[in-house]
Amino acid sequence: MMQDETRERKGCAEMPQADEVAAAWERIVGWLHRHAPASAEALRPGASDEELARLNESLGFEIPDVLEVWLRMNNGSTAKDSEKPIPGGGIARFPHRDSVILPDGMRFLGCKEIAGRHAEYLHIAGDIGDGDYWKTPWIPIMEKSDGPYGILLDTQTPPGSPSLLSFSEGDYPSSYLPSLGAFLQPLADLLETGGAPRVTGGRICWTD
Repeated sequence: MMQDETRERKGCAEMPQADEVAAAWERIVGWLHRHAPASAEALRPGASDEELARLNESLGFEIPDVLEVWLRMNNGSTAKDSEKPIPGGGIARFPHRDSVILPDGMRFLGCKEIAGRHAEYLHIAGDIGDGDYWKTPWIPIMEKSDGPYGILLDTQTPPGSPSLLSFSEGDYPSSYLPSLGAFLQPLADLLETGGAPRVTGGRICWTD
């Protein structure tokens, strides 16, 4: 139903890639529930219309179908994360180790984290006077817990086929993969064929 509603709202042209993302993510989540339940518990319920609307408003444009479908399935892997106010203003974020469900020690960012990171990176670009450091069409979707390292969707590419760029502190984002499906499908295959990393305490462990 969720995918049908998205197709009806935005048209059929972009749906094959969104369908691939949905199918791959369903396989990944199924594996987590069967083999790494602590990691599965870090997944938030799907994003609501209101949460997606706030994200679009924050970004200043509509997110692509591939990301909307993913967020409607699970709104990030940050359910166990915590935040605390910083004296004098601001918020300190404390990612939970169970939120690291993706390779290279990365978390799946939800609507709130995406909006916050996007604004932060644009602010940094403005502060340093370097428009190539971060561009408005770049959407951070995965990030490591210990610093500004992760993966973004580049919506400057043709509609319906945003590519992935990798980013890290001190370096400009660079080409990573042609699509979100190209990241999630091999991951689903890896998990289901027994190539997964170890699971400790019900938690998937991608790093030592």
